[in-house]
Parts: sequence; C-alpha cells; structure tokens
Amino acid sequence: MLPTILCQQYKIWKRPFLALLAIWQYAAHRQVKQRQARDATSEWGRYARHPGARGRALLTLVLVVTFGGYLPARGWQWIGAKTRAETLLQKSGQQLTTGLLQLGPLYIKLGQIISCRSELLPSPWIQAMERLQDQVPAQSGEKAWALVRAAWPTDADGNQTVHFKPFEEIFSDFNDVPIAAASLGQVHTATLRETGDLVAIKLQRPYLREMYDQDFALLTKLAGMMDRFSGGTMSDVGGIKQNWTEIFIDAEEILYREIDYRDEAENAMRFCSDFGLTLGGKSVQSRSLSKDGKELPSAAPWLRTPYVYSDLSSEKILVNEYVPSIKITRNDKLEAAGVNDDDKMYLADCLGRAYLRQLCCHNFFSTDPHPGNLGVELLDMNATKSEDRVRLVFYDFGQAATLTAEQGDGILEIVDAIVDSDVDRSMISFQKMGVLQPDADMEKVRAKIADNYRTGKIKANRKRLKERGYQFRETVKQNITSNATSTDAEIMKYFKLPAEYAFVARALSQMDGVGKSLDPDFDFVSAAAPWIYEIKGAGKYIKEEAKKRIDAVKEQLSNLFATEEQCARIRKMWDERFSQNRKKAE
Repeated sequence: MLPTILCQQYKIWKRPFLALLAIWQYAAHRQVKQRQARDATSEWGRYARHPGARGRALLTLVLVVTFGGYLPARGWQWIGAKTRAETLLQKSGQQLTTGLLQLGPLYIKLGQIISCRSELLPSPWIQAMERLQDQVPAQSGEKAWALVRAAWPTDADGNQTVHFKPFEEIFSDFNDVPIAAASLGQVHTATLRETGDLVAIKLQRPYLREMYDQDFALLTKLAGMMDRFSGGTMSDVGGIKQNWTEIFIDAEEILYREIDYRDEAENAMRFCSDFGLTLGGKSVQSRSLSKDGKELPSAAPWLRTPYVYSDLSSEKILVNEYVPSIKITRNDKLEAAGVNDDDKMYLADCLGRAYLRQLCCHNFFSTDPHPGNLGVELLDMNATKSEDRVRLVFYDFGQAATLTAEQGDGILEIVDAIVDSDVDRSMISFQKMGVLQPDADMEKVRAKIADNYRTGKIKANRKRLKERGYQFRETVKQNITSNATSTDAEIMKYFKLPAEYAFVARALSQMDGVGKSLDPDFDFVSAAAPWIYEIKGAGKYIKEEAKKRIDAVKEQLSNLFATEEQCARIRKMWDERFSQNRKKAE
C-alpha cells in the first residue's frame, strides 16, 4: 500500500517539482549573467569554491563558440557570403573573449598566448582577444582599497608588520582607478611620500591560488592521460616527442611563482642586473659576461624596465617605478606620436637582441612577451636616429625561466648556423641542446636539414642582413641534399622537446607575433644575428669568423681535386697550418 501511495504522489508532484527546479535554475543563471555583465570576474570566487560550475561554463562556452559561431561562419564563407561570415566571427570572438575572462586567470593566459599568433585563429577572434592582454575588468574605488587592505602585509593579529608602516604613511595620492589590469592583478599609481617619486602599485586579485589548485590538478591528470595514450612516456605532438607531464609540472612551478610577487620582484631585479639597468632608465655595470669573459655593455640606451622597490613589495603587492609608454602593437598611437617605420624596425631588432642576450648569455628569460608586457618609450622625437627617439620597455616578470649554460650555447650556435646555412654546425648544436633522440638516424636528419636550407624552409632574412654588412658562408653540399628523401614528419620523430624548450618556444612564438606587428619581415634569427659578436665577445668572434673563412677556402680547394684521398691530404695540410698559426698567435 505505502509504495503505491508514494508512487502516486511522485507522479502528481513530479512535473511541478521539475518545473520549479527549472525556474530556479533559470533565475540563478540570469543572476550570474547579470553579475558577469557588470563584472566578468564576478564569479571567480564561486568557481573557486565550486569547480563543477566552471566546468559547465567551459563546456557551454565551447559549444556556443563552435556551433553558434565558427562552424556557421565557415559555412557562409563556403557559399561566398563573406560579410555574414565576418559578422558571425566577430560576434563569436567577443563571446570567446568574454567567456575566457569569466573562467579565470589560466584561461585568460591561454587567450593572451593565442592572441599573439594571427595565423592560428580567424582574424576577428584575434582582434577580440587582444583586450585580454591589458584590459581585463578591474576593481575601482572601495573595492580597490579592499584589495590594498588584503594585500598589505599584516601579522597574525591584523596589525602592520615590523617591516611595513601603514599604507597611507608610505604612499600619497593613491589613484583608486587602475591604469591597467591583467589576469592576476591590476595596477594603480601613487606617490612615495619620502621621495615624491611616482610609482606603479600592482595588486593581486583574490581566489588565484584556489583556482590554480583546481586547474593544475585537472591539467596534470590530462597530461598523464596524453602520455599514457601514446603508449609510453613520450607523446608525439606535431611530430616532436615531448613529455606532457614534465611540461605541465614545469608550467605549474612557473605559474605558482607568478602569484607570489616576491618572485616577480626577484626576477625583475635579476633582469635589471643582467642588462645593467637601474632607476630612471640609467645605466649601471652589467653583471653579464660575454663568452670570452668580457663584461657586456649596459642595455640602457635601447632597453628599459621599471625599477622594483623590493623593500615595499610582498606576496600580493608589487611596487615599481612608474614608466609610461605606448603599447607596442598600437600602431595608431605610435604613428600619432611620430614613430616611423625605421623606428619600428629598430624596436623589432631591439626585441630580437634582448632575447638573444637573455637566452644565450644570461640563461634567464621572460617567458611571457605578449604585447601587454611590452611598450615603447618616447625619448627625443625631434632626433634623427631611432636610438635617440624611442626605447623598448619590458614589463611584468611574473613568468621567467632558466636554461643551462649548455642549452644557451646550443641556441647561440643554432642561430649562427642558420645564418650561414651550416648543416654540420646545426647538427652539433642540436646535440648540444639535447633535442635529438638517442636513436636518431643522424644521416637522415643531416640530409633533411640540408634540404631545408637549400629550399629555403629554414632561412634568415639575408637581404636585411646584407644591408647591415653581414657576410655569409654557404655550406650546403649538393651530395647531402640529393639524399634528402625523408618527409618532415619522418624526421621530426627523431627530435624531442625538453620541458625548458617549451617555454623558449612559447616566448619566441609570442615575440615573433609582436615583431611582425612592427616589421612584417621580422624573424628572430635575422634580428639577433648582428649581435652574435656581442654575446661571443670580440676575441672569440674574430677567431671563429677566421676559422669560417679558412674552412670555406679549404672546401673550395678540396672541390678542385677528384679523389677523396687528395681532398683528405689538402684538408690535413690546412689543419696543420691553421693549428701552427693559432699556436703562434696565442
């Protein structure tokens, strides 16, 4: 009897109950959308407490953008309705950008990376996602002061710590309207009472650590699944072997350090020390040495980064020198300020020079050079030389990574080898960098590299370099290229991507996108090549260039003889003479 009654009651109340539940869910969804319309970051706290809600939001975003925008747009493009397709892509691009903002900092960073690569996604999407770089919604007024109170260090009882006075005693004229906002924090200006200097104060957003804990727990599981799915420890992605678990562990370490502003302060101070920079953009002695042991010059004439007040910074607050600039990709503002094409080319070359020095000399580099972290400082716009008119500015060192000396040397050698299309030195460089598999077929790899040089798949901008007086030594041999029968996919299986190089690749990818916005012909190798002598040092560079010339003459003379035996005798004779001359010189 009782089960029958319950069953009848269930049938009676089922539909009203489901209807009320649907109404309640719809009302809750409307409230969320209204809050997010006012502030896209409003649900970060709820997502931190309820990760399932963010999972559903992510799934909804993917479905809406894919089936409501991208696929219909492709259909309209296919039938020739380009205007309708462009409208759909613009709308879905805005939906994607807003959705990434709503999901949290890790998704914003993903959008920042993608927005630097115009070839990866439709142009309207790239344009929409550019606002993720420095236009993330921020808190103003009393909410900004709440961030200050949460960030300013106190002891367990809520009192100011021994090392810090109350905020208002150190700073005056705090502007509670932020001048910039990013995924992890927002920046306000204030004045130091003691010196009167204008400073930029970076305040951290709430709930970051909780969301990072959830995101990386999920990503680490996904990485393990990807590695296991491949049938071993190495995954084959894009033809290159890479261990996704190892890469995500390294990414986790870097990104967790990013939410501790003390690490960012330390990174910024190291960057300044490496480049010989200090307060006011002035030069000081650089701590970096060239490969022949000579002190490198200060980069202050062409590079600047805000000085860090480390004694006023803590885990959730960072105090920097205020350095105004124009965002490096805002060509409209740059042109309005009088920045011409020569200035832009100069800035692009400075960017390449800066990364050559970071990677190959300092072995420490910023992994996040998206346009929001790069600016152009205006100097004397009446000057005629670009180096007197503009200066490159680096911001934000929350994400930085290190390389071993051997890895840095390998990158320097491969840049030099690409310039000269030098197959043998390319092989040596790859081995030094540790990117070749132990079982790699060296002859096939060597033949394919030579073929890529010969066909121009791998090349430097030689026209640009010749204009700067750079001399080349062509070393691609016909007998090598004729054996290049393997495809790119077949050759790439012999390569692996150590975790450190994943961040190098990301930095160079973002830098390439920025460089091309300044100079359409930009490429890292061509921008960096003229500064190889600076990294190697004059003595080492001259010796190596002399050896290149001698090797080129030896190669030409060897080609005049018919037999290998004759070639071997000529090479031996030249090696002996070169060795004797080098000993006399030393």
